[in-house]
Amino acid sequence: MRAPLLRGAVGSALLVVGGYCYMRLPRDTWMDRMPLLWSVRDAPHHLAWGLALSAAGLALLTWAWWDLRGAVRREPAGLSRVRRAAAVWAAPLLLAPPLFSNDGWSYVATGVLTGQGRSPYAWTPAALPTPLRSGVAPVWQQTPSPYGPLSLAWGGVLSRVTHDPWLLLAGYRLAAVLGLVLLAWAVPVLATKVGRDPVDASVLVIASPFVLAHGIGGLHNDLVVAALALAALAVSRPGRWLPGAVLVGVAAAVKAPGIVAGLGVVLLSLHAAAGWIARIGRTAVVGAVAGGVVLVSGWVTGLGTGWFGALAVPDREYTVLSLSAVGGRVVRSFLRHTGRSGVHLIHEVHPEIFAKRLGLVVLLLVGAWALLRTRVGSPRQAVAVTGGVLLAAVVLSPVVHYWYFLWCVPVLACAPLRRAERAFVVVGIAVLGLTPVADRALRIRWLWEGGAWALVLVPVLAWAATALRARTRAVDVPKP
Repeated sequence: MRAPLLRGAVGSALLVVGGYCYMRLPRDTWMDRMPLLWSVRDAPHHLAWGLALSAAGLALLTWAWWDLRGAVRREPAGLSRVRRAAAVWAAPLLLAPPLFSNDGWSYVATGVLTGQGRSPYAWTPAALPTPLRSGVAPVWQQTPSPYGPLSLAWGGVLSRVTHDPWLLLAGYRLAAVLGLVLLAWAVPVLATKVGRDPVDASVLVIASPFVLAHGIGGLHNDLVVAALALAALAVSRPGRWLPGAVLVGVAAAVKAPGIVAGLGVVLLSLHAAAGWIARIGRTAVVGAVAGGVVLVSGWVTGLGTGWFGALAVPDREYTVLSLSAVGGRVVRSFLRHTGRSGVHLIHEVHPEIFAKRLGLVVLLLVGAWALLRTRVGSPRQAVAVTGGVLLAAVVLSPVVHYWYFLWCVPVLACAPLRRAERAFVVVGIAVLGLTPVADRALRIRWLWEGGAWALVLVPVLAWAATALRARTRAVDVPKP
């Protein structure tokens, strides 16, 4: 056990060092007085060195996680060993700048705006002094925040203590750690409820390089959303839906996709004999409570509902992991080559925007189908379907970054899936853990496209190979 622990800790440390080599850092702060740091960042090829160190760190961390998964299966003390490994591997990441994207600095900036009484739905980071705005990616410096009021209120509270961007960053890391702790509780509870091995489910979530790299290192509030959503599922059971609905509302008040977990609360809280009228009624009350929590959080924080209009801000991006965005781009390219009429149609229809809206409509239809057709009274079926709908919410989102898979990975890891489906999830987590440096946020095209192809193809091939092997074994078994 010591070797994987040490290997993973070294991998995390390399991620930290690599991040300081290539990630965007705020200017005019006390970090500017560290000559060693800036001599490294001014050195030739510092970007290549930083990416290489990060890639090596991810490889070591993924290797350690893979060995850990094999070592703790069916062990009485396996759960405590998984939690200890997660703590050891997460510890170095607490010292890292936001990894793989600059979203952490955006949180810092919008939190300060909130603390100053300036709504981030009306004001942008460009209005702040250099130390607070310079870490934010240029593309987001002039845009309102699409995040919920609770996420902004957390930063507002922190900004009343300090305006130092690095200390504010530490406050957001605390929120990420709390999210990981909540996951460490919720994963075994939900896995046990559906008959899954809680140790295996935990190693797929809290100790996985994907969750640690993006949730703790990348500092994305999607980790907090995932933890609240999983906790909502963990506390829901037939006849008990109110605590889950409240937690779903809290998750949505951090980031809008948290509302999708309400489907799982509905399915888990219905009795086996529930018909479609009961299903619709339960959906209405769960949605009303969750929506009420969102509205109350906006009122309590003084931020209101201005973020509803800002939810379309990410639509300006194009990411190859979004099925709707890719479909719209393909249609646009086809119309462009059909002549003047096709070009005119592009300007009239705007196929990329239309496809993104169509993707959201398809997601609503998938959710409605799952609500009305899923067999209720079975936690196993409810959790599996919820995981599938959350996966659909990721790939049908108008914009998809790697860390968006935090929405669905914890639920899928707890779901009682078939062997081939389990292989798809496990290999998908491994690929997600190995490829964060390929995210679109780094604006490195060849990495971005290669990582996207790997994420799409490798898990699918693993699923196909496992399914074929299982079918071959079934054919070869002699009949009695």
